[in-house]
Amino acid sequence: MAVAGLPLPMVDIAHYLDDCKFILVSNREPYEHMRGATGVEVKQPAGGLVSALDPTMRRTHGTWVAWGSGTADRDVTDEAGRVAVPPDENCYTLRRVWLDDADVNGYYHGFANQALWPLCHMLIQHFEFRTEYWERYRTVNLRFAHAVADEAERCSGRAMAWIQDYHFALAAEYLRAMRPSLFIHQFWHIPFPPADILRLLPDGTHQAVLRGLLGNDLIEFQIDRYAANFLDCVEKFVPEARVDHARQTIVFRDRLVAVGAFPISIDVERFEQMAASPESEARVATLRDRYAKGTRQLGVCVDRIDYTKGIPERLHALETLWTESPELRERFTFLFVCTPSRTDLPAYAMLEREVLQSVMAINTQFGTPDWTPIVFINENVDSDLLANVYRAADLCIVSSLQDGMNLVAKEFVACQLDERGALILSRFTGSAEEIEGAILINPFNVDGFVAGIRTALGMSPEERKRRMHRMRRDLHNSTIFDWLDSILARATGIMGAQRIAQRQVAAV
Repeated sequence: MAVAGLPLPMVDIAHYLDDCKFILVSNREPYEHMRGATGVEVKQPAGGLVSALDPTMRRTHGTWVAWGSGTADRDVTDEAGRVAVPPDENCYTLRRVWLDDADVNGYYHGFANQALWPLCHMLIQHFEFRTEYWERYRTVNLRFAHAVADEAERCSGRAMAWIQDYHFALAAEYLRAMRPSLFIHQFWHIPFPPADILRLLPDGTHQAVLRGLLGNDLIEFQIDRYAANFLDCVEKFVPEARVDHARQTIVFRDRLVAVGAFPISIDVERFEQMAASPESEARVATLRDRYAKGTRQLGVCVDRIDYTKGIPERLHALETLWTESPELRERFTFLFVCTPSRTDLPAYAMLEREVLQSVMAINTQFGTPDWTPIVFINENVDSDLLANVYRAADLCIVSSLQDGMNLVAKEFVACQLDERGALILSRFTGSAEEIEGAILINPFNVDGFVAGIRTALGMSPEERKRRMHRMRRDLHNSTIFDWLDSILARATGIMGAQRIAQRQVAAV
């Protein structure tokens, strides 16, 4: 079997788990078995979560429960859907949950991404609720809960289940009913909306989502505002729950549920290594020679094509800038790296067409024989090449309309080894509350957006270096491993307090 993966960072968080079995739950799996020309190939998807958690899973010999999406996944598992990974090392167990096309359409494309996703990002014009999608979402969440309960039952000692994201809003409650003593916690990667937005879900459904999440012992959000929104929603819609805003706790069904903010980050060292490689040096020189000769600057933006990312707003700002300030034409070139995403959903397919048409119109209007204003890359780009683009750039725009965190901003900072770049960052990202030194913009305010681009273009090298140096220093103190450390420290602390309380009750 051929394996395409990433180098493992030498960071060990396993000491928090001690004698506790670690069960991780996510929609996407850490390894996919795919049928290839030479047989079964194994691929490890790129991403911060996988690169952070795979080493911990290896060292703790835990179990990762996920949707089995690879074309050869069924061929290599036992009757329970279990397979040892990584191949030839067999350090931990991957427990696959099987979903058919109707499951994926209803649970994933339907309720998760046409109801929860737009509501949580407060873009309600994209919100669509279908009862059949909700029922399928419930069914799939129950199926995952059964798989986790089965894995917990296989443990001889304690176990901890860690659920990832909005795909599983109901799983903790189901799992709690099956395994009342299991420690369960969940990280909600995207924003959590205020009560007036959440209540757009039909009556009964938004309460079910909240009660589902209250099956956890600890619920983790990106920033305090999202945690506060959750507490407000529980207070308004779950009358039997007692909310303590100051302590960020909820008493529900005689259990204490803790809530907290744990901003996610990236593997900073890995991005720096990719940006510093000899191959990177050559690619950076090529990029700058091609797009940033002389005094011309190179801009970059990296997004999935998603209506939350503010891509049309960014294009409108650039068009306005070049229309109102002809002297800024040919002053900079923008590399737009836009990865296709959820193309099965009409809203995403329509957005992709709109973006392509806008890019073509801008290039036709402003381009010259020697200058293409926007170089549009509409395909998946590997992490190594992205690191080179980040390092080569003079400015990066992140213009999300809403974003849980947005790690592109942090990736750009990590790869700015030469400290030449300026970061233009939407106020509506979690990153805006994490990063000091960025030029903050409101993507809905085109004049303010244009002013932010002007500021970045006119910023002196000394000011850029001062700002970027601070951003890089702060980022080194807040990596994805610090994120993981803080969550596991909090979780194991709560577990310890629960055990003490149980012993005290037993002694009475």
